[in-house]
Amino acid sequence: MPPRSVARFGDVFPTPGATPFTGAQSGTWTAGAVAYTSYEKLVSGGANVISEARCTFNFTGANSSGATVTGTETVVLSAESTKLQRGASNVILDGDSATGEFGNTLAASSGAKLETE
Repeated sequence: MPPRSVARFGDVFPTPGATPFTGAQSGTWTAGAVAYTSYEKLVSGGANVISEARCTFNFTGANSSGATVTGTETVVLSAESTKLQRGASNVILDGDSATGEFGNTLAASSGAKLETE
């Protein structure tokens, strides 16, 4: 398998799911801002490499009676163990993703090469 690129601030993208929130028959999800946990001295292309990304998705819809249903789901993409770093923390790589109960997804897409300061 060829080496994978590291993900940095801005390299994780949210995609709203299609499954209605509990109790709703219809509605839509919207993604909030992606929050990152990064390494202070591990950079690529001037941006910090990340170990975690999280996003809260908000739902607005209706139940079968037409009453408004709202809800939230937070999806967390955490780095898994790699050969790069075997300590307590790892890095998110290109292609890593996480999907929540309602189909909300966070996915990393990066072509970044690793550098150190």
